[in-house]
Amino acid sequence: MFRALSDLVNNIYNKRLVLFFLVFLLFFLVLISRLFYLQIVNYERYYSLSENNRIRLIRIKADRGFIKDKNGKYLVTNQPSFNLIGTKNYIKNLDNTINKLSKVIDIDEEIIKNRYKKTYYFGDFLIYRGLNQKQVNYILEHNEEFPGIKIEVDSVRRYYDSKRLSHIIGYMGEVTEDDLKKNRGYATGDLIGKTGVEKTYEDILRGKNGVRQVEVDSLGFVIDELSVKEPIKGENIILSVDYDLQKSVSTIFGNKVGGVVVLNIKTGKILSLYSSPSYDLNLFTPFISQDNWKKIIKNRYKPLTNRVIEDAYPPGSIFKILMAYIGLNEKVINYNTSFFCNGLFDFNGYSYGCWKKGGHGNISLHDAIVQSCDIYFYNLGLQLGIDKISDYALNFGLGKKTGIDLPNEKSGLFPNRQWKKNRFKTVWYPGETIIASIGQGYISTTPMQIAVMLSTLFNGGNVFKPSVVLGVERNNGEFIEKKSEIINKLNLNNNYTKFLLNALYDTVYSEKATGYRARVSKVKIGGKTGTAQVVSLKKFKDLDEDKIPWEYRDHSWFAAVVPIKNPEFVVVAFVEHGGSGSKGAAPIVGAIINKMVDLGYVSAK
Repeated sequence: MFRALSDLVNNIYNKRLVLFFLVFLLFFLVLISRLFYLQIVNYERYYSLSENNRIRLIRIKADRGFIKDKNGKYLVTNQPSFNLIGTKNYIKNLDNTINKLSKVIDIDEEIIKNRYKKTYYFGDFLIYRGLNQKQVNYILEHNEEFPGIKIEVDSVRRYYDSKRLSHIIGYMGEVTEDDLKKNRGYATGDLIGKTGVEKTYEDILRGKNGVRQVEVDSLGFVIDELSVKEPIKGENIILSVDYDLQKSVSTIFGNKVGGVVVLNIKTGKILSLYSSPSYDLNLFTPFISQDNWKKIIKNRYKPLTNRVIEDAYPPGSIFKILMAYIGLNEKVINYNTSFFCNGLFDFNGYSYGCWKKGGHGNISLHDAIVQSCDIYFYNLGLQLGIDKISDYALNFGLGKKTGIDLPNEKSGLFPNRQWKKNRFKTVWYPGETIIASIGQGYISTTPMQIAVMLSTLFNGGNVFKPSVVLGVERNNGEFIEKKSEIINKLNLNNNYTKFLLNALYDTVYSEKATGYRARVSKVKIGGKTGTAQVVSLKKFKDLDEDKIPWEYRDHSWFAAVVPIKNPEFVVVAFVEHGGSGSKGAAPIVGAIINKMVDLGYVSAK
């Protein structure tokens, strides 16, 4: 019996020993597997995490390039700005940190949390841009209350004139998610050009960031600098715009709504481009507040819109210049062709009036341009047909983008039969050709397109892509010219263009001139008025023009060629709801040309 009991005990002991050995072996295998996984399979990952916890790469932002006018005047430079930055892995309680900071700074909790979420574990993210000195002092004095928070010096834009050039220069804003997807080298909270030259030439202006490799302690403080790659400053942009002329244009235009462009017809370079009302670029530095943004976008006069390229309007009688050339070139009329104007043109049971109620009588092409007779061009348009007119207009740059180096350009519209069929599923009517022949109806053009059309007509047929930039100034001082770009070359009849120049001269200086208010004493010019109807003014027919409500008044155009003997520039002014072209826009153009003479761009007679 004793022996049997002994065997039972030994058996149980052996089983336990085996079981213990198996459990130990399993534990050992798990441990080995885990070590293999950590040290072999995931070696690089954990080594990287370890190194990142000790070694940090700190981005050194490149200074943004400057913007100068054609004479070298600094229009946009940089100034320091203090930003509040958070380092994700050192912020243990984000809610607590935000709560403490909100007592000192007006911050948006939702934006901060979103940036925090999208930042990798050891990364930095922007908390607030543009700390004032009081805020800087407080955070530095209480830094122990804000673990993971630091202040960095950044730069923002400084403007020589923050209003007169805003539509050319454009404003800066924080990168969006879309910006980050399309562009490399940006981080959440960075600034990027949103409009104007700042946007178009972003890649040149931004420069290339540098980097510091540093060793940090457990609290994130730098204890050693291991290496430095210096940033490369952005290159400078030199505009073709003359600030002194731009300043004068702004003063001359006053508080009217509209725009002006002065274009060199031999190069396609823009000497002045002004849109009114303008806006203050300083509102966007270091960032624009919600209140200021709401005020801008709710302004009924749309100050952010560059009316020279972003709004399209019927060109009115300005278009008669091109109509005259088309008629001559297609041999539909000649210099001596006359039509009778009694003030009313009847066609298929409909009546189309001339601006002069009593009519002009029997009138020639030359006088029809000078006196802006509508009925002459009604007859001409019917003989040409809308498709022929449209083909010429598109070739001269109307109804499509000019390709100017500014963003958000609108194409406008120049219709034909096929367009109407596609758009309205119906035919084109002759009455629509009649209206189109004087620049009304479906036609819409930008002031820039009108400038390109006239430039092409009087420079020998070169359709330039207009530009506000002369070139790039590299960091070593070298200037790289931006070449003028010809996008189309038209074979023009010089005899016809000379005829038109003579008619445009008489439009300003003859006894019956409609553009006499644009006369200048310093140089001889040619020009054409344009009045684009907004609504029917029959109910206001007994009121003086200045008594009609602003939003119902006609749009006002005037386009000038200067000097008339050897054209170098076109000057186009558009005044939204400015009334007749002779009253609203013509005096503006005359005053601008006088200033151009003063600045030496045009030789006095």
